[in-house]
Amino acid sequence: MRGKTPQHWPGLASLLGCAVLFISSAASAQAERGVVLDFDGRGSGAARNSVVRAAADKLDLARSNDIEGAAQNLGADLSQPTGIAAVAQDQGLTLIITGEVTGRGRGARTNIHVFDDQGNEVAYREAGRPVGRSNRRRIQQAASEAIDQALGAVAERRREEELARQREEEAARQAALAAEPEQVEDDDAGPPGGLPLIAAFVGINGRTRDAQADFAGGGGRRYDLSMYPELSLRLESFPLGSSSSAAKGIYAQFDLAFALALSSQEVDPMGNPTGGELDTSAWRMLLQVGYLYPLSDDAFRIGALVGFGLDSFSLGDNNVMASTKYTYLRIGAVADARLYQNLVRARLDIGYRIVFGVGDIGNGTDPNALGDDASGGAFDLGVSLGGRIDLGISYAVRFGFTRYSYDFSGVTGSGIPPESSLTDKGLNLSVQVGYTFGGGSSEDSEEESAPDESGDDLGDDWAM
Repeated sequence: MRGKTPQHWPGLASLLGCAVLFISSAASAQAERGVVLDFDGRGSGAARNSVVRAAADKLDLARSNDIEGAAQNLGADLSQPTGIAAVAQDQGLTLIITGEVTGRGRGARTNIHVFDDQGNEVAYREAGRPVGRSNRRRIQQAASEAIDQALGAVAERRREEELARQREEEAARQAALAAEPEQVEDDDAGPPGGLPLIAAFVGINGRTRDAQADFAGGGGRRYDLSMYPELSLRLESFPLGSSSSAAKGIYAQFDLAFALALSSQEVDPMGNPTGGELDTSAWRMLLQVGYLYPLSDDAFRIGALVGFGLDSFSLGDNNVMASTKYTYLRIGAVADARLYQNLVRARLDIGYRIVFGVGDIGNGTDPNALGDDASGGAFDLGVSLGGRIDLGISYAVRFGFTRYSYDFSGVTGSGIPPESSLTDKGLNLSVQVGYTFGGGSSEDSEEESAPDESGDDLGDDWAM
């Protein structure tokens, strides 16, 4: 089988050629405009030709005769900075390049000067005598480097000028705002952008746990628990939320959760039960304080929290895994955004946990202890959606992930190697309803365009 060229291919080739010419012309039109003036000294013509070849690759070059004629018409001296600036601005030039050849024979040198449109010398290079192909190539390379340096200096100056212009505009805008009469607000009622003074929530969580112990010499133990229910409580507050000052962002949060109807059972490698059910219990708490700064009329909040927490998971006597009780200091960041009035806000939490204790799994006297010398930490991550309905009724849906990672050594339980590692992770899904006091309702946001005051109903400790 043989391919056949489409009959319309020549027409497509012509269109492509036109497109290439158009793009090349556009690129040339966008290049900075410059000129290479006549050089002085013995052999200056050859030196200038080398500089012209370098400049032609980087600039839209004007004819030197045209520029010198414009200088005569303006009465400008191209050997002086003021004259260079006058001609450059009259002719729309970015760079003016001059030069001279000094000395004679092998000691001759080519000097290249590059001026910007303000008459400032922004680049200078020196090269050898303009005799021989290799010397002329070095002059061309020196000119190329000087032009690049000059273009960079011009670009930097333009950026600084633009920043200065923007600062002047911003100063004028701030002055105009300061001149406007201030709105008088009712101090007793508080600002319309007030944040919730206190909010209380109760709900049901679904949580998983996967704890994997790996021994240094191979093998290990695992505790795997599918999603189990929890009863959760949450309190949060902006104690100065009705203030008009920056102190309104001070924030506190308390979380508490208890497992419901939880049990465990040992199984063999095939998954078959090997004994009766084990007494199992789990509970968690976290108290945090921090600051959430409201931006753009409370459309966004950003801040940080620090707090103390406890995460306990207790197991009855067994031959697999010891109980854990993590006590930790949590340091976290928060970002919160209003998506639709006060009805829907989204929040992102991320935190690192500095763990102080791990419980029985780090107690050498426990038969399942991995070692009494432990080192590691944990992190948590979560997202949430929620908001506030009329009459203060609020809701929140939260999803989170927590991971503890630890290395153990020292005194261990019976039959456990002296060195091992533990990864303890879990997912958490929470649905809560509650009541919020203070701040505006969803109707306030619609009628007054007031900042949203319910988004922190979505805040969560993502280990909980």
